[in-house]
Amino acid sequence: MARGSIDRRDNGRYRARHEGTDGRWHSRTFDRRVDAERWLSDQVSRTSHGTWIDPNAGLISLEEYSESWLAAKSRLKPKTRQGYLSLLRSRILPELGERRLATIDRVQVGSWVSTMTRKGLSPSRIRQAHQCLAAILEQAVDDRLISQNPARRVELPRQAQPEHRYLTADQVERLAEAMPSAQYSTMVYVLAYGGLRWGELAALRRDRVDILRRQLNVTEALAELGGRLEFGSTKTHRSRTAYLPRFVAEMVGQHLNDVPPEPDSLVFTSPNGTPLRYSNMRRRIWNPARSRAGEDLETTTPHDLRHTCASLMRAAGADVKAIQQQLGHRSATVTLDTYTHLFEGDLAAIMDRLDAYAATANRPSDTAPSLINLEDTGIAAG
Repeated sequence: MARGSIDRRDNGRYRARHEGTDGRWHSRTFDRRVDAERWLSDQVSRTSHGTWIDPNAGLISLEEYSESWLAAKSRLKPKTRQGYLSLLRSRILPELGERRLATIDRVQVGSWVSTMTRKGLSPSRIRQAHQCLAAILEQAVDDRLISQNPARRVELPRQAQPEHRYLTADQVERLAEAMPSAQYSTMVYVLAYGGLRWGELAALRRDRVDILRRQLNVTEALAELGGRLEFGSTKTHRSRTAYLPRFVAEMVGQHLNDVPPEPDSLVFTSPNGTPLRYSNMRRRIWNPARSRAGEDLETTTPHDLRHTCASLMRAAGADVKAIQQQLGHRSATVTLDTYTHLFEGDLAAIMDRLDAYAATANRPSDTAPSLINLEDTGIAAG
C-alpha cells in the first residue's frame, strides 16, 4: 500500500512526502496545506494504480533520448530511417533537442509548430515532423519517463487533399508508344495496369513472374538512399500478388525473352543491364518520352500510373477490396481515403430514378404517397 505524510517545516511551509514504486521517498513543499494534501493524494493514487512516474526519470534531453529511440527501431526501412534522421536534424532537435523530456509541454510543441508555419514549411512537412516528435514522446510515455504525450491534440496546419492524376487507356497507350524501347513500353503498361510502386517494379525478378496465371509476386522494393541502391521489403512489409490483363501479360512474356535466364534476374533494368535508378530513368527516359507523347502528358509521373491503375480497375467494375489487394494498401480504409471520389455514386441519376418511381406510384388523391418498395425497384438499401 502506498505511504505518505505531511509535516510543517520551521519556515511555515508544508512538506508532502510519499514512497514511490522505486522504493524511495519523494517530497515537495507548498505554502498551503490544502495544496500539499492535493499533491500527496494524487501521488499516492498514481502509486497505488501503477501509473506513478519518477519525476527524475524525464530529466534526459530529447536529443539524447531520440538517439536511443531511433537505434531501437530495428525494423525500419532504410528510407524511413533516413527520413526520421532528416526531420530530427533539420526540424526537431535545433528547436527542442536540449529540452528535458519532463519539461516539454503542449504549449511548447504548439509554438514549435507555429514557428515552422511562419517559416513557410509545407503542411505536409510540418505534419511529418510532428508525427516523428509524437512517436518519440509516445515511446517516452511507454518507458515511464513522462506521464503523458504533450504532442497529442496539438493543432496542425490543414493539408490540402492531393489531386491525383488519372490517365485514360488511350493516354497510357500514347505514353507507352513514346518510350524509346519495347522494355520501357512494357514498363508503362505494367505500372498502369499492375499498380506497382516504382520501387516494386525496379525490384521485380524473373522468378516472381507467372505469365500463364498473369501474376506478379511482389515481395521486395528497390530504394535509392544517398546514391546507394538497397533492396528491401515493400512499403507495407508485406508480399502480395498483382494481376495483369492478358494483353499486358503477353507483353511481359515477350519481354522476358530478352531477360537473362537466371531466376533472380531483374525484369526491368537500365540500358546497360544495371538496376533502374529512378532519378536517371526520369531524366533520360521518362521525361523525354512524355514530351513526345503530347501536351496533356507533359507533367505525368510514374506514380500517376499507380493512380491510373485504381481508376481503370474501378471503371471495369472492381470494388474497393479488389483495388486494395492489387495496390497493396494496408487496409481497404486506406484505399477509400485515397480514392474516395472513385467510389462516389451518381446521386443525381439516383434522384432522377426516384422521381420516376414516385411518378408511377399508384397514389389515392388527398392521401400520403404510398411507400416505394426499394427491393422491387432494384435500388440496394444502405
